[in-house]
Amino acid sequence: MNQQDQKGQRDQEKHHVEQRTTPTSIALPMKTMIRFLVGFLLCGVMWMTAFNCASMVLLPQRLKDDGFADPNGMIAQLNAAGAVVALCANIVFGSFSDRSRSRFGRRTPFMVLGAMAAGTCLLLVSLAHNTVTIIAAWCGLQLFLNALLAPFLATLSDRIPGHLRVRMSVAYGLGTTMGNALGTMTGALFHEQKFIGFVIAASLLALSGLVVVTIWPKEPSAANLPAPDSGGVKAVLRSFKPPTRGAADFYKALVGRFCLMLAYNMVYAYQLYIIESYLGQNAGQAAATIATLSACTMGASLTGMIATGVIAERWGRRKPLLILAALLLAAGFLTPRLIHSVYGFYVYGLLAGLGYGTYNAANQALSIDVLPDKKEAGKGLGILNLANTSGMILAAVFTSGIYAIAGTYRPVFIIAALIALTSIPCITSIRSAR
Repeated sequence: MNQQDQKGQRDQEKHHVEQRTTPTSIALPMKTMIRFLVGFLLCGVMWMTAFNCASMVLLPQRLKDDGFADPNGMIAQLNAAGAVVALCANIVFGSFSDRSRSRFGRRTPFMVLGAMAAGTCLLLVSLAHNTVTIIAAWCGLQLFLNALLAPFLATLSDRIPGHLRVRMSVAYGLGTTMGNALGTMTGALFHEQKFIGFVIAASLLALSGLVVVTIWPKEPSAANLPAPDSGGVKAVLRSFKPPTRGAADFYKALVGRFCLMLAYNMVYAYQLYIIESYLGQNAGQAAATIATLSACTMGASLTGMIATGVIAERWGRRKPLLILAALLLAAGFLTPRLIHSVYGFYVYGLLAGLGYGTYNAANQALSIDVLPDKKEAGKGLGILNLANTSGMILAAVFTSGIYAIAGTYRPVFIIAALIALTSIPCITSIRSAR
């Protein structure tokens, strides 16, 4: 073993010791814990309601009603451009908040100002009158939304004891699941009064950061923390560098998360097209099937999150639950392939929903366990969140490519199941988490 390998091994062992000796069972007063729980829940509800209201209903309807030449093509452009911006913004704002030394705290200013700027951009999306300005406003929305979310999620590492992180992750997951449904319902309610709907969505998003930091206990000042590396622009650019020392588990978690998100979105994002093609249903029949399927998925996801949260807190383990999530997702993907009927898809919805809920409950806690440097939690979690965005982007490439080659969606179920199972070796080999 050469000198460099020995040094890397020592760094890894040091990281494991730090993980074991970090106090993770510090008690929070009940009132403080409830305030954090409510804040995590409301943030998920508010931003997801606003985003889904606009992206799933109001914006597509507006593009169609206002006579844009190719509404579907423009939605694809918006999603592609927004995803690229989100990929970069998550790391950038995570790193900036790590380096912040504001007297208001490291995360609070970004959350408040990021939410306000995101809400403003969402309102501009409703007011813009040409393709370029709509795309620009949408990219601004994605940019500042991540200025809210990257520091917000880093708070799990900064302020939440280890034994309570699963509970907070479940609260946030419940919030985003509720917001997903509420956003679609709100958009449908105002589909004929789109501007009012946009104003409501923009207001919810703009106020989300302020509401959360008001409910949470005040973040301690960061003014007395050790100053970040000096060196001007070079130091800032160095702060974006991915971790290298003692980071083996970090990258295993990154690959595992990417596999699960890629597999999930390969089927979930294409449900309507798959049902129409694979089952031969028309648009009306497929819409009815999707409605029932969504109810199955949401109910199972909520059940999975709550049950997993309780088990994870009492058991103190994350890895077995993430392995279970991968198995449930793989079983769900294979069900329509084995049961070629609408009932096969309903079973898929139940199994995939349970798997996704289980994943959501345990994943954020595991992500914090594997961070190489807790002082750079914002950057580390931002890099891990790349797996979510890149998984969604590549899912579209994989599924559409498979259909173009095979002329059917049948291979998608098997390939998605295999990709989900690929995450298991990554998760089981992680040493710095249980």
